[in-house]
Amino acid sequence: MNLEERVRELIADSCGTREALEPGVDLLAGELLDSLGLIQLLEGLEDLGIELQSTQVPRSAFRTVESILALCREAVDTEGTPEMRNSHEAADRDTQAHTGV
Repeated sequence: MNLEERVRELIADSCGTREALEPGVDLLAGELLDSLGLIQLLEGLEDLGIELQSTQVPRSAFRTVESILALCREAVDTEGTPEMRNSHEAADRDTQAHTGV
């Protein structure tokens, strides 16, 4: 399962229904994603290596599956996933070992 599929599953679990995955469904207006669900979603994303600070992201960014996925893509592009960070750190260590820098 790729990262996007895992995020989609997490959204469905946090909302308590697969209806949340339908394109264009307003998770907030439809009361599918409540405050407890948002906390569950943020914790699950963190477990996947995607850290979103709810205080720095407008609530409206959690309105649809598409907007949540866009946030996750941006976070991964900016920070990478743990696997990506670990591979970059290993490459940096190898470079330092070979160059002495």
